[in-house]
Amino acid sequence: MGKYVLGRIASALVVMLLVSILTFLVLDLIPGNAAIVAVGVEGSAETLARLEAGLGLDRSLPQRIADYYRGLISLDLGTSSYYAQDVWSLIKQRLGVTIPLALLSTAISFSCALILGSLAAYRRGGLLDGICRTIVQLAGSIPSFWLSLLLLILFSSVFSVAGIGDYVPPSVSIRGYVTAVFLPVIVLAVGQLGPMLRLVRSSMITSLGEDWYASARVKGLGRGRLIFVYALRHAISGPLTLCGNQLAKLLGGTAIVESIFSLPGLGRLFLTAVEMRDLQLVQGIVIFITALVVLMNLVFDILVHLVNPAADSREAGGA
Repeated sequence: MGKYVLGRIASALVVMLLVSILTFLVLDLIPGNAAIVAVGVEGSAETLARLEAGLGLDRSLPQRIADYYRGLISLDLGTSSYYAQDVWSLIKQRLGVTIPLALLSTAISFSCALILGSLAAYRRGGLLDGICRTIVQLAGSIPSFWLSLLLLILFSSVFSVAGIGDYVPPSVSIRGYVTAVFLPVIVLAVGQLGPMLRLVRSSMITSLGEDWYASARVKGLGRGRLIFVYALRHAISGPLTLCGNQLAKLLGGTAIVESIFSLPGLGRLFLTAVEMRDLQLVQGIVIFITALVVLMNLVFDILVHLVNPAADSREAGGA
């Protein structure tokens, strides 16, 4: 187990190193910089030169890369040219909105997929299986922005639900917070449900078709225990990995939903940074999201190994 974890940590560090240097080089090649944006079109050349010197933009590429990595190690992601605030502080302010959205929607989709997918696999070809396949098709074909607008119109205009689109922190009002995030969580959960339900169903069908299942039935083990304990444990590796990928994707991919429902999250902050050409903020958000994605993948890889160590053995043997 220790060797497995160390190997995953080493690969995660390599990925972070590659992504960080690529992010720096790509943004460095884009015409313009934070000093030009701050000075504007009417600024003088002298003012621009002083600001570039103050930001260290007049230094050579190797020197700027060294400064860049020193900042990353100390969690100093620079200063936003648009907000005139520390990038790390801006990210931390928005995490309280995005992380609960991602966690709640992923938990809902994962739980529903485990229950419905397991029962559909057990009753393959039955009514519930047909319903699940229909859900997979619908959930995978409905765009998130269209569903967001539809629910927003339905609940605000038809049902006259107050508070939708007005974000209230949970520290101020729990009821206001639930009202503000209820629809975004549903939209994000629906978007994840289709692939997750399909994978759980197919994994469970494979698991229930193995020899051990017939032997366990002959020994008289109860169906509920066989399905939701033994069969699900054999089939959980793929769904857990997908769950980790979906959660990591949502941590940086909620921009459209956050914009429609006026939620001050990390995705909306990234859109603002791109629109305002705040390259320092864009760079900081990209690095932070990459670190979260790598961390989520690492955590879920370890979880898969703990829940079903045989899965890694099979993958290694197949490779």
